[in-house]
Amino acid sequence: MSRTGLELWLFLSGVAVFTLTAAILDVRHRRIPNALSVTGLAVGLVFRLAIDGLPGLGDALGGFAVGFGSLLLLWSMGGGGGGDVKLMGALSVWLGTQQTVHVLILSSVLAFVFTAIRGAISRPTFESSPPRPRQKVAVAFAVPLAVATWTLIGIKLM
Repeated sequence: MSRTGLELWLFLSGVAVFTLTAAILDVRHRRIPNALSVTGLAVGLVFRLAIDGLPGLGDALGGFAVGFGSLLLLWSMGGGGGGDVKLMGALSVWLGTQQTVHVLILSSVLAFVFTAIRGAISRPTFESSPPRPRQKVAVAFAVPLAVATWTLIGIKLM
């Protein structure tokens, strides 16, 4: 990410609005609206084409293929939700191919950690407690995705 001035401000603003909105909606409603993903995708593609030209558009489409494709594969095997797939696809056009790979790796690790913590917190504390039926412990994936994105952007900006 070698953006400066207005380009950097536009990039950071676009990614901030997109990731923050997605994380809030995912936590509150457990869904990510298609309108948010489609808007994020469209604005990201326009941004990359306007700022970086055809090479930027190519990188954006490569990022989309990696991000959307990876989570689509996971979703097809019963992991994650469809909104997560579309969210990752839209975010990937902003990030490009290389950053998408890094965000996928870090967000997967964070999702695992968040799920483990949440599972540990929800366990009964006393052995005499009656056993509860096992519940699927799910984490709103937009949160680890946003944390991973901003962690990596922060590292790049240092």
